[in-house]
Amino acid sequence: MLKAVGGIQRSNCDSSAASILRQHYKRPYFIPAISESSKMDWIFMGVPGHGAHMHIDDVDNPSWQAQIKGIKHWKLEPPAECYYECSSLEAIVYPGQIIVLDTNKWFHETHILGEELSITIGSEYD
Repeated sequence: MLKAVGGIQRSNCDSSAASILRQHYKRPYFIPAISESSKMDWIFMGVPGHGAHMHIDDVDNPSWQAQIKGIKHWKLEPPAECYYECSSLEAIVYPGQIIVLDTNKWFHETHILGEELSITIGSEYD
C-alpha cells in the first residue's frame, strides 16, 4: 500500500481478491469487450485539500478511474513528444463520472475539492 499526505492508494494484484472486488462494479461500457483488463485494480481515498503531486506512472497500459464519492480536480500536462503542439488540460470529475487516460504518457496531478472524502476505483485496459 502506498500512502500519501491526506490519502491512501491501494493496488490489488491478487487475482482472487480482484474477482471479489469486481463483483461490485463492471467494466465501463465504453471499454471494448475484447479489451484485456489488468489483474490489478486500484482504490484511491483522500480528504479534501489533498491529492497527488504532478507525476507520470509506470504501469503497463492506459487506465480508467471512476469517481465514486467526492469531487476530484485533474490537471494534465502533455507528453514530451507533443509538448509544443498539445495543450495542458484540466477536468473536474464528479461521482458517477470516469476519466480515461494514459498515465504513462500524460503527467497528471489531482486535488480533492469540496468537503467530502474522495473515493475512486480504477484499472488498466488495453
